[in-house]
Amino acid sequence: MKRNEFIRKACSVGMCSCAGFSLLSAGSSDEKSDDSEKKLKQTMEFIQKRFARLMQGLNSSVSGETRKKILEDVGRSCAGSYRDSFIKFKDDPEGFLNFIKKDWAERTEYDKAAKTMRIVGHKTERCVCPFVEKSITPKEFCDCSIGFNKEALEIVFGKPVDVKIEESVLRGGERCTFIAAIK
Repeated sequence: MKRNEFIRKACSVGMCSCAGFSLLSAGSSDEKSDDSEKKLKQTMEFIQKRFARLMQGLNSSVSGETRKKILEDVGRSCAGSYRDSFIKFKDDPEGFLNFIKKDWAERTEYDKAAKTMRIVGHKTERCVCPFVEKSITPKEFCDCSIGFNKEALEIVFGKPVDVKIEESVLRGGERCTFIAAIK
């Protein structure tokens, strides 16, 4: 009889208290950790498949401009979650670019006179968004990243910003690269 099965049977006949059960059953945290990681992986795969299906439905049911606006709004909302991080760099684009180079960007270029910015991400095999599995998520989802970058940069500059995708992992690139024009 396995230990966990024994504990369940023993407790069902009152042979142990809750405290004893928790001590005995905690014995193999590696088992629990492996189970938790497996469940998390299964959950993420489920979410990614459902998300890809949602995107497929959006692509087939909603016009291109409307879909683009919806996805940009989703990206803006996501960036809004990081507003406190971005607001620290209001009117300090160089500081912002140094900040994102720590974790996300391989390099950045900012031409103050031309009012343009280029953000070049690190080479990667996967999209930054945890909802995305690049083998099944439609490439149109990158419009979400446009919205994210617009929101972040508009917080930094305090002005409207136009963002275009130069390269994206989801669209077959080695990295995600964005070009921004500050209006």
